[in-house]
Amino acid sequence: MYRTAYALSGPIVRYKGMAVKANDLRRDGWLAALAAVALFATTFLPFLDTGTVRTSFEVVEDSEKLGLLEGWGGASMASLWYGIPILACGVVLLQMLGRWAIAGLVAMLLGTIAVLGSVVALKSAYEPLTGSFLTLVCGALVIFLGARVDLFRSDVTRIQPW
Repeated sequence: MYRTAYALSGPIVRYKGMAVKANDLRRDGWLAALAAVALFATTFLPFLDTGTVRTSFEVVEDSEKLGLLEGWGGASMASLWYGIPILACGVVLLQMLGRWAIAGLVAMLLGTIAVLGSVVALKSAYEPLTGSFLTLVCGALVIFLGARVDLFRSDVTRIQPW
């Protein structure tokens, strides 16, 4: 299924007939980790204008206090939103440890939570601000990069990160 060869630029992994450079695989994983950190940063940008400008965590907290998240899984979605910092750190840590497939799965979960939360914010009655748009874009990017990492890394021989 796969073979490893060495070239001047480093090891080349043959995956189902395609030549994939180990440096390209490492780069994709680190891009996913960087996008996860950028996603985490966008959650602190102005998210909604509800009379006052609020970040995403303030919007979720206020929605919980007002009881707007009752039913259809709103409370569990709110608890998942609070997990964004932990998941972003998890992607970076797993990438550092060389656990690429797990990092890709965590990145896809992180991106899915961000995209769903951003769509809910964009569909709300309040005016969306830059944070909600950037979180949506970063979430989609994290999903794409996490899937790209998983597609190549799940069946490829383990390559040392350094």
